[in-house]
Amino acid sequence: MNFRIAIDGPAGAGKSTISKKVAEILGFEYIDTGAMYRAVTMKALALKINLHNEEDYIFLEETKIDFRNQRLFLDDKDVSEEIRNLEVSNNVSLVSSFGYVREKLVKLQREIAKNKNVIMDGRDIGTVVLPDAELKIFLNADIKERARRRLQERLENKLPAQSLAETIEEIKERDRKDSNRELSPLQKAADAIEIDTSELNVEEVVEEIIKLVVERGYKMENLEKNKLMQEATAEEEQAMPETAVTAETAPAVESVSEDVKEAETAEEKTADSAAEAADAEKGAEEKESAETEAPDAEGEISEEETAEEGTAETSEASETDGKEVADEETAGDSEEALEEDEEDYEDDNEESAEGEAPEDEEDEESAPERPKYRELQVVEGTVVEVIEARPEERRGNRVIKARKERVLIRLDDGQEGFLFRRDTADISDDEDLFDLFLEGDRVQGVIKKIYPDGGKFLFSTVLLKMRNELKKFEEVIKNHGTITAKVVKELSVGYLLKHNEYSCLLPSTQVAVPEEERENFIGSEIEVAPIRIDYGRIRLIVSQTVANAINRRKQKRSFLETVEVGQVFDGVVKNIESYGAFVEIAPGVEGLLHISELEHRRVNKVEKVLNIGDPVKVQVIKVNNEHVGLSRKALLPNHWADYVADKEVGMVIEGDIVEINNAGVVLQLADEVTGFLPWSEFAYERDVYITDFVAVGDRIPAKIIEIDPQKRRIILSRKQLTENPWEKLEIQINDLVEVTVTKELKEGYKVLLQGALGYLPKRSIPADKALSEGEVVEARVRVFDPQKTRLVVSMRSDRPARQVYGKFQADEPQEKLTATLGSLMEEQLKGLKK
Repeated sequence: MNFRIAIDGPAGAGKSTISKKVAEILGFEYIDTGAMYRAVTMKALALKINLHNEEDYIFLEETKIDFRNQRLFLDDKDVSEEIRNLEVSNNVSLVSSFGYVREKLVKLQREIAKNKNVIMDGRDIGTVVLPDAELKIFLNADIKERARRRLQERLENKLPAQSLAETIEEIKERDRKDSNRELSPLQKAADAIEIDTSELNVEEVVEEIIKLVVERGYKMENLEKNKLMQEATAEEEQAMPETAVTAETAPAVESVSEDVKEAETAEEKTADSAAEAADAEKGAEEKESAETEAPDAEGEISEEETAEEGTAETSEASETDGKEVADEETAGDSEEALEEDEEDYEDDNEESAEGEAPEDEEDEESAPERPKYRELQVVEGTVVEVIEARPEERRGNRVIKARKERVLIRLDDGQEGFLFRRDTADISDDEDLFDLFLEGDRVQGVIKKIYPDGGKFLFSTVLLKMRNELKKFEEVIKNHGTITAKVVKELSVGYLLKHNEYSCLLPSTQVAVPEEERENFIGSEIEVAPIRIDYGRIRLIVSQTVANAINRRKQKRSFLETVEVGQVFDGVVKNIESYGAFVEIAPGVEGLLHISELEHRRVNKVEKVLNIGDPVKVQVIKVNNEHVGLSRKALLPNHWADYVADKEVGMVIEGDIVEINNAGVVLQLADEVTGFLPWSEFAYERDVYITDFVAVGDRIPAKIIEIDPQKRRIILSRKQLTENPWEKLEIQINDLVEVTVTKELKEGYKVLLQGALGYLPKRSIPADKALSEGEVVEARVRVFDPQKTRLVVSMRSDRPARQVYGKFQADEPQEKLTATLGSLMEEQLKGLKK
């Protein structure tokens, strides 16, 4: 079975760097999925296709993407550095959002994972590409640190780079796109282990992942490049080479193949081997001491019994010194049961020793080497004898101990062992071992105990049954279930737990309780989630953090089932993005308060209204699976709607001028309600300066010409309050008319004729005549063009007028007028500067 590692996380978290290092150490194939999407993006840009049109990505049918020695090749060209440029970075999220692109690349990624050990990194590996990966990691880091890493990467590769602040914004935008895309958004798998790399260097992160790989059952003794494992293996071989377990020497039994693949961490192996070596030495010393101090009675028998005592003490010492490993491997036998095993072992070896004759050295040397076994290994053998129980009896000065009924089983290579009643599965109180076993029967069981002296094994069919029943937890894992277990003791790699009769290993990284709060942790009942079945050691690998995540998800789903549109919650702002705020409306349940739902008026920045930690009352406006849409403005008074409720187009209203700009005038109509008066609707004249007529703070009337509820917009008109004077004005060139002076300019005056605005040049006014605003004077029409809303009058009577014939004017001897449109605007501008 291949081992697959899925590493997900946001941009700049260090996924690629970490994945490459881990792949190098483990000898895995590194598949940079993000690089594959970048390669597709780069080719799409090179082909100049429409990036927004999914059909244009048909070129993938003839595109080749491959990895060679951690280098990415696109159509046989190494593009490992080119795909990291800024243009590709800004478009890769768009490209990866298309279903066709993802379908093609995901299929390729899964095919690669079928045939070899792989490590993949991306944004949906653990949730979409490899949902059943043996190990899932979610790498994360502070956004500033991620931006710094991305900037440094580009500088080192001599690629175009922005400033740190710009790179931070780029990362934020990338996060937003990745987290909100409809197809496979960036999210952490429920059973993924999150590692924050903000304050960790590469080596520390790699070491943590290697540790997790070992905890998940990957056999480390095959990794030649792992220096720590080489040292551990060397120490183990030096300390106790006789008990080393390798895949090559394990029996070729189908049921054992899976067990052989399972191995402890280097720390456990080294500790186990060292403890057994120390115990063997201690046992030898005790044996020698016992032989010296043994009584004389029945010398031969006493010598055997003394030797057996040494063996038992050796086993007991081994059990004490290497207790952590023993506790795990015996699948939780009680101390009383272990003591009984020791006593039974002594008795049976004593009995065997009485009837056995020493073998010749030549026979020992010529005998084939037996396979090497390990405890909890599944084996199969033949029943040699079913031995009856017998009571205790005395023979002279010697007391013969009571014997329990047992079955002598011989493995195919000659190794023998006993199966006692208490280790026999499915035996009732009124049954004997004779009822279940006959000589010659083939029996499958688990090695419960191996003693260092090379004597008989202890077998167990109870453990075999437990091992087979572990399969029921596959459904628990598949359905994201949880179990309750009792914390028994602390181990070097975590904690030993008990769930009914099953042992559970809770790795340190999966403990949710902070270290400073673990004072009463041992002995407590906790809820955990099985994440893997360790058949080789008949135990479950469990996680408290995953269980908490599962419960939070269940609570969230349960809560969301009760949420309806229109409900109101008192929430707390947990996070703020450029597009809105995430508000917690219940423990672990957050909804999106979009920026457009903050207030009835337009809000450009969320922080102007809310900040992280602020309490806020919100109303549910949308529920879509686990996504909740919220609104704040729905609970606020809607002044705009209240105002327009009794308004309609054509009505005349009044407002206060709050702003005059190049586009027009903004009027305050009511509290938080404004209307807009465009420049073109201020007056009928084309060339007019609004500030010549009104100022900020003035209250003016206006007519409503448009009400747009969707855009919350009211458009007003001032000129439509009166009829168009240019359409009613009936004058001819050279007519004598009365005009009202409205404003003095540098080169002339603005005058009003029957509502039409005109111009009176100063040079046409007699030198002895002074005019003032509001004065009515007689003047002669010199220029009149109603289409262009242009009127020029003069107070000089000796000046001929220009005749207008259609679109053309006849050239007659006359004084050239300076009151052109350009000169008028220039004079008005100069007048404003004054």
